[in-house]
Amino acid sequence: MLVKGLNMKYVVCRIVLAVTVCYGSGVAHAEYKGLFWSISKDEHTVYALGSVHLANKSFYPMPANIMAAFDKADELVVEVDDSLISAEEQQALLMKYALYPPGQNIYTQLAPSVLDQISMLLAEFDQPLKRFAQYKPGMIGVTLSALQGQKMGFSADQGLDRYFLQKARYKKSIRQAEDFEFQMQLIGALPADNAILRDAFVDMADYEDMWTEMMQSWKDGDAEAMYETTIATALRDFPTLNPYYETLFFDRHPRMEAAIEDCFSAKKVCFVLYGAGHFLGERGVLAGLKKQGYLVKQL
Repeated sequence: MLVKGLNMKYVVCRIVLAVTVCYGSGVAHAEYKGLFWSISKDEHTVYALGSVHLANKSFYPMPANIMAAFDKADELVVEVDDSLISAEEQQALLMKYALYPPGQNIYTQLAPSVLDQISMLLAEFDQPLKRFAQYKPGMIGVTLSALQGQKMGFSADQGLDRYFLQKARYKKSIRQAEDFEFQMQLIGALPADNAILRDAFVDMADYEDMWTEMMQSWKDGDAEAMYETTIATALRDFPTLNPYYETLFFDRHPRMEAAIEDCFSAKKVCFVLYGAGHFLGERGVLAGLKKQGYLVKQL
């Protein structure tokens, strides 16, 4: 799928993450673990929770050990805190990076076969292709992901990012590893090669099964199954998507790791909240920290 791991109100990710069918609110929390880790070095510990950017009420209340770590933390570290930029500035950046400039549109830039695929995906939600003529492929992916998530009963308002940002506001310091402009640039920079786009949009079509597996893995705390669902399967089935994953995942990880290392430099107890997929796999944030001597333990 085209949009994975981005931490904004409009984005769904496989992780969901980012990376999220609806599980009833009666899920027993004794069986609800989540993807949650401690990261330690030199007798100092920070906590990391893999975020689900779009969620539903079945995620709340959060498990007691996660909330205890959050309460203990001095600082919340997130991908982006979009409250730091006005709605007008957000709109301007979206138009700058995520939309085609005058004289260009999807009909001039994308192959007919890709347009047919996008049109088919949009038709499920009664959305005509022409409505998105100025959207770059990454922004179309954002829109489709949001529509798919909403159909399955998930929303950003109930996502983990929104929940913890609201709880931390005016009570803890909040630091972003990235910023809104960076993430808009990311959407605009996603590969636009027609072969990649064909595979990416094919990958989006099977979203119901993928979300079911993804969310069950998250609640079970099954990092291996989550990685398989969010990243490994797509790369194995569609090798052409490798440049897309480089841009949207792996190229971002050194910056995310550095934000965690800053917690240790400043001796702050941080609660780190990134899209869950960013933590996973041999090229994930946790693997990168382990290589630098940090002790990582799933809780």
